[in-house]
Amino acid sequence: MRRGDRLGERGRYELDQAIGRGGMGEVWRAYDRFLDRRLAVKFTRVADESLLARFEQEARSTAWLEHPGVPTVYDFGDHDGSFYLVMQYVEGMTVDHLLDAYERLPVSWAALIAAQVCAVLSVAHRRPLVHRDLKPSNLMLCPDGSVKVLDFGAAVGLGPGDVRRTTTGLGAPYTPGYSAVEQVYGSPGPRSDLYSVGCVLYEMLTGRQVFPGATAYEVMRRHEDEAPAPPRSLRGDVPPGLDDLVLHLLAKQPADRPASADEVYHRLLEFVSTLEPLPGAVDTVAPSHLYSSAVARIRITGTAPAPRQEEPAELPTPDEVARAREEAAELAGAGRYTQAAELLSDTAEPARIALGDDDPEVMGLRLDLADVLYQGGDYRRAVHAYRAAAVAMAEWNGPDDRDVLRCREREAICQAQLGATDTALGHLRELLGDVAHESPYNADAFRLRESIARLDLAAGRTDEARRELSELVADLQGLYGDHHPQLADLTVLLDELKQAGTG
Repeated sequence: MRRGDRLGERGRYELDQAIGRGGMGEVWRAYDRFLDRRLAVKFTRVADESLLARFEQEARSTAWLEHPGVPTVYDFGDHDGSFYLVMQYVEGMTVDHLLDAYERLPVSWAALIAAQVCAVLSVAHRRPLVHRDLKPSNLMLCPDGSVKVLDFGAAVGLGPGDVRRTTTGLGAPYTPGYSAVEQVYGSPGPRSDLYSVGCVLYEMLTGRQVFPGATAYEVMRRHEDEAPAPPRSLRGDVPPGLDDLVLHLLAKQPADRPASADEVYHRLLEFVSTLEPLPGAVDTVAPSHLYSSAVARIRITGTAPAPRQEEPAELPTPDEVARAREEAAELAGAGRYTQAAELLSDTAEPARIALGDDDPEVMGLRLDLADVLYQGGDYRRAVHAYRAAAVAMAEWNGPDDRDVLRCREREAICQAQLGATDTALGHLRELLGDVAHESPYNADAFRLRESIARLDLAAGRTDEARRELSELVADLQGLYGDHHPQLADLTVLLDELKQAGTG
């Protein structure tokens, strides 16, 4: 990339100067030549074509996350062998530069910065979207005292069907010193982000990392094996309740951490009182913004009047239902999952009324809707859509129907995405019993066994995951030698787990 390069349709975005570089790409300040505004353009090098679809999905997920604490994404494209996101340009100082200047932050500022991060995570995790790389350099304190969470380009919704990259040479996004152990092993979840918040909060309060080390491996091992020194032991004015919260966030097992970013947000606000200026970063006390102050006063009380009854919609014909499904498939194929889901949702109930529950087009439409919601990352709605589709198809096609089994697996993956790990594991183990009753060595059973092991790992049950993976690798090698496609990632992950268990 060079100054003056133009990107996008009719050369809309003009590069000005590089403002950040990393292992995967760089960030440039740029200008929108049509709307005369300053922008940031983040380039990401994607060497493997198979990663393109993942990058595009991450771009959509980032664009979906409309929140004042996240830079707005305006556009996406490719240029000179790299893919790019066009984003809002943010003025401010990153927390790592803030710590360079101040060594450690006043308690109120540390709590306020972390609370704003949790406010962003609260929205992201409902998607659910896991950031996976929260660290001081990815948090920007703006001159008005607000915080922007940067680099959601590394974020992605993760479930047992998606986690395929581990830590050795396969590009799992994590930063030593700020990542939970389950994330290092390739199985992050919403509570992994909370662990990272704990690491950043610890550093803002004490001026040092939780576990410093000479090498990345030493840092990782300390995070896995050692208990952190309480912040209060390093800084006497840290309130006891905040000390407890930091240690709660840094629990080794995900289940032992706070349940949600919402909970952490409310606990952090208890420690925000007077905010003194931070010269060079926030020179005056953060102002009361008229808009945010007005929004904060919203309280919904009482009951709303009954909505006006609309005229019943005209019921669709079988041909119209088929055309709606075709149009939705074209939209989904172009990555327009939200629009496809709305089209199918609007058609579903009228189609059921017109054609009946057992009509093949109606059953196909139900399955299409579930798949589009899943592909678009709307896992909360997808859980219910897959469950409804599975029940309807099982009634007419039997419980062993391939689509029924697929719906059950996808429902479990959605539950995992939403953080309901135990529920997802229960469903997957039940499904494994059903698909393995004829032979425990079929492709479905192998895939489910891997998903179960990875979920156990994400839940912090490392010994159980290690045993399950060892048995799975042994079975695959016994049947296929070293040539089964699942083996490459599994053997790397298993070696890492074994080394961690004996190191």
